[in-house]
Amino acid sequence: MNLPVKAVEQLQRLSEQKRDKLSVVYQQQRQQVDNYQQQLQLLGQLKQHYMGADQPQGSTINSAMLNNSNQLTSQLTTMIDHHQHEQAIMSAECDHSKQQLQVSNQQVKRFEEVKKRWLAKQQYEQARKDQKQLEELINLRHKKRKV
Repeated sequence: MNLPVKAVEQLQRLSEQKRDKLSVVYQQQRQQVDNYQQQLQLLGQLKQHYMGADQPQGSTINSAMLNNSNQLTSQLTTMIDHHQHEQAIMSAECDHSKQQLQVSNQQVKRFEEVKKRWLAKQQYEQARKDQKQLEELINLRHKKRKV
């Protein structure tokens, strides 16, 4: 009778290990998404700084400075677009990991419930068996007294 409980306990342990691994992966992905968000903010600030610095005060702009400024703005725009794309991908992966983690949590809870039901069933059957043995013992004593 202990075999089903042991099997459920083993499945529960495996499920908990899987959940723990998924939790670690989710935390790492969440950290990466946060880091990319911070990088995006810094790149945006850098772009705004150089966009505002296109016209130095009190000096004339020559073609080389204008060309450098345009290249820098173009590169920053490309980097920002790339980071936004990467962040969107990582965010989607993070959301998927979160869903997997939730499913794994539900699975662990289901195994806990199954284990509780099996243990309750075992206790009920053991109590019933003990009660039956006690009744048989009482009946045997009662029969001996009659004889």
